[in-house]
Amino acid sequence: MLESDLVKTDQKARRGKRAQGSADDLYNRLVDTWNKFVHTRGGKSALDLMEKRLKPQVSQFIKALKSDRGVMEKVLFGEEPEMYLPHHNVNVAALAVKVALGMSYSDDELKRLALAALMHDVGMLDMPTQIWTKKKALSPAEVGVIKKHPLVGYDLLKPIDEVAKVVLQEHERMNGTGYPQGLSERDIHEFAYIIGIADIYNSLTHIRPYREKRYSSLEAIQEIIKKEKPKFPTTVLKSLIAHFLFPVGTRVELNRGEKAEVVEENRTTPMRPVVKITHDKNDRAYDEPKIVDLDRDQTFFIIRSL
Repeated sequence: MLESDLVKTDQKARRGKRAQGSADDLYNRLVDTWNKFVHTRGGKSALDLMEKRLKPQVSQFIKALKSDRGVMEKVLFGEEPEMYLPHHNVNVAALAVKVALGMSYSDDELKRLALAALMHDVGMLDMPTQIWTKKKALSPAEVGVIKKHPLVGYDLLKPIDEVAKVVLQEHERMNGTGYPQGLSERDIHEFAYIIGIADIYNSLTHIRPYREKRYSSLEAIQEIIKKEKPKFPTTVLKSLIAHFLFPVGTRVELNRGEKAEVVEENRTTPMRPVVKITHDKNDRAYDEPKIVDLDRDQTFFIIRSL
């Protein structure tokens, strides 16, 4: 990479930091919208939440995901509280949109996908809170209860046919091992595959009541490839890997022991992004961090996420 290109990359990263404020506002508005519905539902319906409160924000949400890094920093590196459902729904929607962008979705498709993703776990609200916030592994009976949430979500959203169908199918898997209907391959809406893989990735990369470990981006992808590969279309998996193996902002260790931050993804060769080397092998900060394109400088490579 030429020096001028390196400067541009660093400038681009700094612009992304400056955009953080407005992105935080948008992210927090979506989470607050969900939170208010969770705590003050009263006579308000899930359709009201979707059509009147979330849908008007979807276009701006997609625009932000296309144009700046701020929302994704919140999604990837922010904390999710114990009552994590509102944050989880927004995070999964953002991840799903990014995966779909890698699959060349149109703006109309992105809006429809984002809306379905924002509502994908609405059925969980009718599940006993003590089950989905339980700090131990669920019993078979409790798992059976939780597996009803797609059916509940479908019933709540039935008048909006496509969203209801995707919410119903989000836990279906290509090889027929999913639930609640045991569908397979083309019987499953592609939106459901995208939201399903985003759901798994987000859950792995955040702490859960039943699991204190927060997987790194690399560990999450490795876990998905190991356990989920037969369950999702190759196009969906490839786009997830391209965007989220080493997303911007990820801290990594290089082969010489130096520490670095990913400043630009490499969608073609995800293992070799552009990084900013910030610390030496003894964890001492460099006075002048160095930007390296790992795809062009083969003497460097990533050994792990931090």
